[in-house]
Amino acid sequence: MCDLQCLSRAWLPLLFTVLVSPVLASDIDSAALQKDAATVISADGQVSFEKDGQEWAIEPAQHIWVTTPLVTGTDGYARFQVAGGTGFELFAHSRLTFRKNPGNPQDLLDVETGRVRVQIVPSAEQPLQNRVMTPAAIILCRGAATFAVAVDDEDNSTRVDVQQGEVMVQHALLPRTEPVLVKAGDAISVQADAPLVLRRLNRGFLYHLSFQKVWKTLGSAVPGHKPDKEGVPDAEFVALNRRQFCN
Repeated sequence: MCDLQCLSRAWLPLLFTVLVSPVLASDIDSAALQKDAATVISADGQVSFEKDGQEWAIEPAQHIWVTTPLVTGTDGYARFQVAGGTGFELFAHSRLTFRKNPGNPQDLLDVETGRVRVQIVPSAEQPLQNRVMTPAAIILCRGAATFAVAVDDEDNSTRVDVQQGEVMVQHALLPRTEPVLVKAGDAISVQADAPLVLRRLNRGFLYHLSFQKVWKTLGSAVPGHKPDKEGVPDAEFVALNRRQFCN
């Protein structure tokens, strides 16, 4: 009788571990996924994520997991936040993939087309440098920074405007080209078939050129405001976007 009781006491902790381990593993996996996920803070207009070849509308407080493509329509806008406080905003006529390469934690976004604004906040949860990729550019951030990225869907040209902090920009298609440091207040233009050129231009002039060049791709980021007959945004739209996107 004593031997049976001793045997039961010996097996009881092992049996408890076997029964509880799947639950604990599930909790750990869920916590890991949530750490790598992006949370939808706000969404307006046509904003969706792709799964199994179909588009599904996103909602506030929803988790967006790694390798998920995000798409906005003509009036789409959404704001996301990841662990540690880093966040990004997605504007109209845009498409990107969140953490397309989950094996590399520093890869944050792959922007295929459109416009996004990124705010990097270093933290204990995300201590590594962050990268934003486009078809023509690699944007590397090692500290706190806020920057905007616009990609033209016709020739993959990329414009990077740094609002706060600084980033390193490297050509994705011409790897021999040296990276360029872009500081707050500066912008850089990355053409698919040309070396990097740092542009210290008047912001009004820069945005005027950019709107003319990529207007077809980017569309209106402000609901209710449309371009004129020639495809160039009117003065009111430019002023609204300048306040919303540059400040």
